Amino acid sequence: MPAVFSTTIFVLTNGQQTGNKPITIATLMKKILMLIPLCMLVYTAVIAQNEANSSSGANHAAVLALSNGIDISYMTTGDGSGQDAIMSFKTPNDYTNGVTSASQQLRVRSNRTFKVAVRCDANTFAYEGNGNQSLNDMPTDALWLKVTANNTGGSVKAPFSTSNFASLSHSNQDLLVDGSNGGNQTFSVVYKCTPGFNLPAGTYSMNVVYTATQE
Repeated sequence: MPAVFSTTIFVLTNGQQTGNKPITIATLMKKILMLIPLCMLVYTAVIAQNEANSSSGANHAAVLALSNGIDISYMTTGDGSGQDAIMSFKTPNDYTNGVTSASQQLRVRSNRTFKVAVRCDANTFAYEGNGNQSLNDMPTDALWLKVTANNTGGSVKAPFSTSNFASLSHSNQDLLVDGSNGGNQTFSVVYKCTPGFNLPAGTYSMNVVYTATQE
């Protein structure tokens, strides 16, 4: 009769058997195999947590170098060369009362407060025609200016105003002062001319120059 060997393993708790029923090697192996996936899950979770907690950083400064900047332009053209302000004299009443131009709108962009000065670029108008202008030059002060709108945040400087015309000069005159810094500081002007009856027919022109200066 063949010999049969069997081994009984008892698992003790506090020195006592877990029960009266013995645990075989096969049963124990099954329990161990059931624990392996659980251990793998725990191991994977630990590795994932360690990877999630890993980090690295880098930084640098963004430096802005700001310089003072200002410009003045005409709204109709978007640059410093505006459209001609044409005044046509057709009747005696035009010569007596004067003729007013269309409104001219300008814009200042500045990162500081500013002022605007105005002047004519010559002492007399340039003439084109068949008459002898040298005998009857039209002086600069025949051209007058009035501010019709002021959205610069500043004030209109006398003798100029928003209610009355004041004559222009070949020399710079402050037109607006204490304008606020900003990117859309606008103002509008109109011209009026009273040439009188002593000048020959023709075309008379004068450049009007606006200068914006930071204060």
